Amino acid sequence: MFLLRKKTWQRWERLVFACGLSTLTIAINAVGWLQPLEWFVVDQFFRMRTSQRTDPRILIITIDESDLNYVGDWPIPDNLLADFLATVNSYNPRGIGLDVYRNLPVGNGHDDLVEVFDSTPLLVGVEKVIGEVIGPPLGADPEHQVGMSDVVVDDDGRVRRGLLAVQTEEGKRKYGLAMRLALTYLEEENIYPNVVNDRLILGKATLRRLQHNDGGYANADVGGSQVLIDFPSNPNFFDTVSMTAILNGDVSDDQIRNRVVLIGPIATSLNDFFYTPMSRTVEMPGVFVHAHIVSQVLESALDGRRVLHGVQAWIGMLWTFLLTCIASQIFYLIDQHKQTYRRRSFLVIGWLVPCLGLGVFIIAYGLFNFGYWIPIAAPMLSISCLSISSILRQNKQLEGLASYDELTQIPNRRTFDGFLQSLVNQEKAFVLVLCDVDYFKRYNDTYGHLAGDACLKAIAQTLKKGTRNSDLAARYGGEEFALVLPDTDIEMTYHILERIQKQLASLEILHEGSEVNPYVTISFGIAFVDVAKSITSKELIAEADSALYQAKRLGRNRFFYQS
Repeated sequence: MFLLRKKTWQRWERLVFACGLSTLTIAINAVGWLQPLEWFVVDQFFRMRTSQRTDPRILIITIDESDLNYVGDWPIPDNLLADFLATVNSYNPRGIGLDVYRNLPVGNGHDDLVEVFDSTPLLVGVEKVIGEVIGPPLGADPEHQVGMSDVVVDDDGRVRRGLLAVQTEEGKRKYGLAMRLALTYLEEENIYPNVVNDRLILGKATLRRLQHNDGGYANADVGGSQVLIDFPSNPNFFDTVSMTAILNGDVSDDQIRNRVVLIGPIATSLNDFFYTPMSRTVEMPGVFVHAHIVSQVLESALDGRRVLHGVQAWIGMLWTFLLTCIASQIFYLIDQHKQTYRRRSFLVIGWLVPCLGLGVFIIAYGLFNFGYWIPIAAPMLSISCLSISSILRQNKQLEGLASYDELTQIPNRRTFDGFLQSLVNQEKAFVLVLCDVDYFKRYNDTYGHLAGDACLKAIAQTLKKGTRNSDLAARYGGEEFALVLPDTDIEMTYHILERIQKQLASLEILHEGSEVNPYVTISFGIAFVDVAKSITSKELIAEADSALYQAKRLGRNRFFYQS
């Protein structure tokens, strides 16, 4: 029963430690120290996907270096841009997004460009509203033909979030370029946005605003309506044509008709590039970032595709808490399985931590593919700390095994020798007592070795309880024990030994084979070391052993000191 209570307490002790550790890890995560690692992991998730799907609803018209050479000027003059946009519109797209600032007239033909905006309601230009403000295109309807070009960049310089809309100080809602184009496309499907609390209901989609601590974020700036961008793995996700091909008429109606068309620069000289999770070194043109957001909104609203969400903060905390508690119980079971793992525990834990990490990684990756970004760095930190704690605990246990007798759980001969030698070296007064269980061989023969082991355990604990905190009670060997009593005279020694005899007698351990008492008894041999007495530990043991022999010769169940 005692052993069961001890194991139950140890298990609860591990759980309490796991709870404290998980709380500490959650706090560290909330500060943001683990955020870079979370970003690194989720970036790997993006790159691990191998889907080759494409989006037939979107076409990107690129403006590269060869297009700039063809046009011969940048910014593109208003008259040429007006002709270009009119040409694109003639192919009957479902929306046109111009990711080029036109807040000021450029060259000739400004009135022509204004006329194109006025006659093309599905044409959307861009403005910049965060940081350095850049106004909307001149002549564009601010309610329906203007979208924000602002891109949300994380602290590590990568774009993982898309800005759908913001609320101005005047209470007006401004949509991002991607969201404006998506709404323009969906209007023809009779799908309109419906905002409920922090969720946007759009067709089959439910878009929840990103919160400060969703997924792997910690105190993120989530002003406006932001969502995670679910970048596809296929680098050729969108069809593209060049601006020069449009101007030369080298495209077919099917390439543009009923599609959302985004127009933007990819020329290196124009420096409109952003790092994304899709590559460590290769940047993505800004027009492609907007295109991915448009695609995500349309696919979720029309096809019901799962939207990537970061799990809410409380779910991430619960996830970390549960994994930490589960890991703590696994380590506990390893500690308790001594016969199997005592000599291999370090190797087992060394393999177990990577296996647990791999399991957490696989679960998190599976959830990611179902549209949920769940933290992984916080639980892995907890599991790693648990493994270190378990190794340190086992190392302490191993040190205990080297110092304590396994059967009686009191110090062993090795510890006794070291303690005795230290007192001899210090030249202090102390007493050495050697103890022997009377007629113990007969006890074993009568009651069996299991009973004999139980008897030795009881005697060991009696010796331990009967001595002081400064004393040492050790198993000397077999049925022999030793007491080392520092700063003790003979009179105090007699008092201690009498107390031990009374405590042992109160246990009433039956011993039918004893010739001195119906219960188990002990004989004691005493050796006293005075301050002025020079003696080696070997000589002292021999003196105590001789006294023990005399105690037995005189009838046992007594202590003897040769003064």
